[in-house]
Amino acid sequence: MGTTGANSRFKVQGSKFQSQGPNFYVLRFTLYVLPPTSHASNSLPTIRNPQGFTLLEVLVALAVLAVALVGLLGLHNRNLLLTMRAERLSTATLLAREVLTRTQLEGQNATKVTSGDFTDIHPGQYPEFRWRRSVRPAPIDGLWELRVNVLWGEREDERCELTLFTPLG
Repeated sequence: MGTTGANSRFKVQGSKFQSQGPNFYVLRFTLYVLPPTSHASNSLPTIRNPQGFTLLEVLVALAVLAVALVGLLGLHNRNLLLTMRAERLSTATLLAREVLTRTQLEGQNATKVTSGDFTDIHPGQYPEFRWRRSVRPAPIDGLWELRVNVLWGEREDERCELTLFTPLG
């Protein structure tokens, strides 16, 4: 079969009916899109190789990928910083708990030393951590307020503070 009309851009070739039983037929054909025959201004440009990507498409895809990767790397960096902060906060909490326990064991002598670092207790393990302690009587008779701050940086939020009300022996 051929095309229909003078300006038709479609061609049907090899159409045929095949009988597949009573009252059932299969129509098989191939449809081709033909390039325009005239160079009129309203004709569409033809695509010579529709199976590849243009350079512009590849560049746009790379730009989108680059923006996404920059965002993901920023999130990864933030995740590392938060993980390090959480690790230091956990370490500071354990060290503050240790200072509170040592304060309870020292009793009334604990009021003499109010700050220090952990080099004498844990040599070489926690060089960036330091502590401050305050021991004062609580409003309830027989109880003392023990307050321990463990600091590890210069910023205000790089610290851990624990308070315990306990009798000192």
